[in-house]
Amino acid sequence: MSVVKPYDDAYYSMTWMGPKGYPENGNSGRCYFTGLLGMFRLHGESDVLFADGTSGDGFSFRWSPVWGAPAFNGGAGAFHEIWEYTPRALGYRGYWEQDHEDGFEEAFAKLRGLVDRGIPVQVGVHYSLLLPHGAKTSPRLKFQHETMGKTGFGHHVVIAGYDLDRGTVTIFEPNDVLPYARYEAPIDVFRKAWEQSSQRGSTGYEPWEHHAPFAGEWSLHDGYGPYLMVWVEPERDPNWDIAKSIRHSFRRNLKILSGEYPKPYALFGNQWQIPRFETGAPGMAAFAALIKAGKIKDTFGPKGDPIPLFVRGNIPNHGVLGRAGAAGYLRRVTRELGVRGFGTAATASAADHMQASSDLFKVLRYEQDLAKAGAVLEQIAAHELTALGDMTRAWADVKHITERVPTMKAAE
Repeated sequence: MSVVKPYDDAYYSMTWMGPKGYPENGNSGRCYFTGLLGMFRLHGESDVLFADGTSGDGFSFRWSPVWGAPAFNGGAGAFHEIWEYTPRALGYRGYWEQDHEDGFEEAFAKLRGLVDRGIPVQVGVHYSLLLPHGAKTSPRLKFQHETMGKTGFGHHVVIAGYDLDRGTVTIFEPNDVLPYARYEAPIDVFRKAWEQSSQRGSTGYEPWEHHAPFAGEWSLHDGYGPYLMVWVEPERDPNWDIAKSIRHSFRRNLKILSGEYPKPYALFGNQWQIPRFETGAPGMAAFAALIKAGKIKDTFGPKGDPIPLFVRGNIPNHGVLGRAGAAGYLRRVTRELGVRGFGTAATASAADHMQASSDLFKVLRYEQDLAKAGAVLEQIAAHELTALGDMTRAWADVKHITERVPTMKAAE
């Protein structure tokens, strides 16, 4: 038996409660990144929101006229863009692997070796196969299992332990709260889910029943191969400098929010699903205007069932959680500018507007009327356009942040 014991304390939840509370309205999302945030905390970066915002994910936006909700939609390339950039920007070494030559035996041996070294591993799986096991101990997963039935979806969870004698792996579900987020699943079930994450079978692409629809057909998942694993090595570069990190990531985030980095920075889109798109805060404003003009409609599933654009998916959840990370990042930038004698008004204002965006996304999550939802999105876009203006002005100081040393300790 081997367990990454400190991960219980480092685990980071991406869950926020809606009107009916837990477990029914335990909203969540961004499973592709939550595990890494827990890893950063485990390895020494206590400011999780700063780490989150450094990724750029919370500054991103895209829309499609067909499956058009405003935020993240996944896809190979988009995920590992932030897996590769964020650890490096925070002074760590991050890795991802997939489709090992010797199959499950090689991949599972690699996973066990990492856990034995005290390193949790994020894995991509066909989560519907694991959900019944999580439902045994988690009220939230039990609710999902009962209400979603056979719904098929790809998901990322963290493996932080295994027991060969009992034939189990220890899973941390990023979209729940402790202690329910931790449960055990049989290794043989985990193996099947880990293999099927690729959605490839003996006859080629095999869609999962009830996965996200597009143009009358079930969609692909992320486009990764089987045995996908992501991890962060624990040793931080002793020469890592937060000012240098901010100097680079701030410009990158500014580009993302402005829409100048359409992919993978701000689009984060699945190429099979997006025929046309807009990005950044200006793209969000354009999307809201089209809703207001009646040119964007709710979509329909392959069986003709209507799907409210903002309510049925977890897309607004990505706005809630990502924008909270963006706001936290900007608050940290504000503190670091202040202790170096720079002005802080612009970044502080940007942080407030991104936090307001996060709060409004919580409203958007439960608005079924498309016209009313569009009005909420219009408010969100206004806040993010203002944040964009603030960050543009702040860049004049941020680009010089490495030229001064702190004159006092940044307040926690």
